[in-house]
Amino acid sequence: MKTTKLIFASLAALSLGMAQGALTTTIIGSGGGSVTDNGGGSYTLSDSTDTGDFWNGDDEGTYHHEDVRVTGSFSAVVRITGQSEAANGRWGKAGIMARDTILGQTSSMAMAQVASGNGSQAGGADPVPNRLSVLRNQAGDGGGEISILPETTNNTFNTDGSVTLTWLRLDYDSANGNFRAGHAADVAGAPGAWSFSPSESGVYDADPADGWWVGMAYSAHNSMSLASGEGQHSVTFDNFSITQGVPEPSTTFLGLGALGLLIRRKR
Repeated sequence: MKTTKLIFASLAALSLGMAQGALTTTIIGSGGGSVTDNGGGSYTLSDSTDTGDFWNGDDEGTYHHEDVRVTGSFSAVVRITGQSEAANGRWGKAGIMARDTILGQTSSMAMAQVASGNGSQAGGADPVPNRLSVLRNQAGDGGGEISILPETTNNTFNTDGSVTLTWLRLDYDSANGNFRAGHAADVAGAPGAWSFSPSESGVYDADPADGWWVGMAYSAHNSMSLASGEGQHSVTFDNFSITQGVPEPSTTFLGLGALGLLIRRKR
């Protein structure tokens, strides 16, 4: 199957090349999740609501990622477009993840994420901001969460089961080992202005030369519940792309009507 991936890069990123590889699925831990290829660059990641999540020693969820490591600096972008149904509770994690290994409970990682579950949303019982989440240590612990600024509670997963279209971005600067997360509203099918987290440089990397596994990730959480009882909760993503090199913080991704470069990536 061949699909075409589109990203819109401003003139500041004209020299950037695209990372290569196909997408493959790894189920981390015992969540029993799955990935559905919906066609047209859309993927639905499912995970069980009765297991743990991507956090410290739990490290459980569904990961749909490049089948080769991404080396050097990169910027990965994705859009969240759907959920299977509204879920009570909180602490689900949906977004872009970079991992040092794909072995559960043994990997450091960084994740640009929004939280799923009604309690995590704006107006919920215990809202969670859009953020960069990291596991700093080789054993997959030393967790930390760094809010995207200005700090705003996410409103991606609505209580009626719909979603507010949301773009996420994970940047890695190989020169100093920094990760940062970005968040943008959807404007006519493209990211609006990006907001970023402060950078985090304390994520363990066993071999900086071999790069990172990079892909879409979703973990539900055992604090979440569905109207039908325990089961699989799903999040749908599209427009996943990776650009080698990291644009400046002021760089925004432009729509088709704006001056920019359309880079096509084919599988």
